[in-house]
Amino acid sequence: MAYSGRRRYKSRREKLEKGIRNWKLGILFFSIALLLYLIKERVAIWDWLQTYFY
Repeated sequence: MAYSGRRRYKSRREKLEKGIRNWKLGILFFSIALLLYLIKERVAIWDWLQTYFY
């Protein structure tokens, strides 16, 4: 099948769905990274909290 340079029409709904999917993926990866960071730095975070509630 030959390649066509013409781009396929995308409705506003399709564009919106793709945008929502990208946001969900971004939030998912950010949440995982934040969780890993908090686990890694848990001792420092606990020490920092204890300075305020000693």
